[in-house]
Amino acid sequence: MFNPCFLITTIGTLFGIVGMQTNNIIILGDDQFLALKEDKLVKVNLIAKLKKKLNLITLLLFNRCILSLNEDSIALRQKG
Repeated sequence: MFNPCFLITTIGTLFGIVGMQTNNIIILGDDQFLALKEDKLVKVNLIAKLKKKLNLITLLLFNRCILSLNEDSIALRQKG
């Protein structure tokens, strides 16, 4: 069962949504929001996995699902 915890930013014109699971985090945000998050991780010396960016060629795996970007939509399907 998927029970997300969403965090949405309200700082100025930044846009970002963070979905968290026990061992997975997915972030939807503009470049400014992502840079801010990266800076905060560095300041507190937290180590995180490298970011992967969803695009027309690169799929993302999240919470046993596959995210894919199409010309006009984002698809989510179960892995396997």
